[in-house]
Amino acid sequence: MRAPLCLLLLVAHAVDMLALNRRKKQVGTGLGGNCTGCIICSEENGCSTCQQRLFLFIRREGIRQYGKCLHDCPPGYFGIRGQEVNRCKKCGATCESCFSQDFCIRCKRRFYLYKGKCLPTCPPGTLAHQNTRECQERSSGQKKGRKDRRPRKDRKLDGRLDVRPRQPSLQP
Repeated sequence: MRAPLCLLLLVAHAVDMLALNRRKKQVGTGLGGNCTGCIICSEENGCSTCQQRLFLFIRREGIRQYGKCLHDCPPGYFGIRGQEVNRCKKCGATCESCFSQDFCIRCKRRFYLYKGKCLPTCPPGTLAHQNTRECQERSSGQKKGRKDRRPRKDRKLDGRLDVRPRQPSLQP
């Protein structure tokens, strides 16, 4: 009576192990290369644990999520190193590319980069550059509406006409 019981327990254990093996696969077990860099990987959800220096990137499709181990996080995400897991985290809503949650490198359309922040308009004292989508400080001689700081010929002083000669510029 003991032999059939032991045989039944052995078969039950083998079936459980087979089911577990189907769900979780170790590195290098096929799956079309989807488990590259993974320590633990499942066919349904991809990687859930990555090798030490890789980042775990979770891609969401509707209610499903799928993990992948990467050397660098994709655009729109930045990497956070942790004691147990390195993760890719999404940049802020206005950032196209970022260094951290609080520091953007490039902004999405309709926003301008200024000191690591993406703003809808450039702050006073700066100019918006359309090509780079950045706010840059105005030079000291540049004021709004004026191209240079040379005095006008016809400037009036207390109701009188200013007819002083221009000072020569000191250019080499």
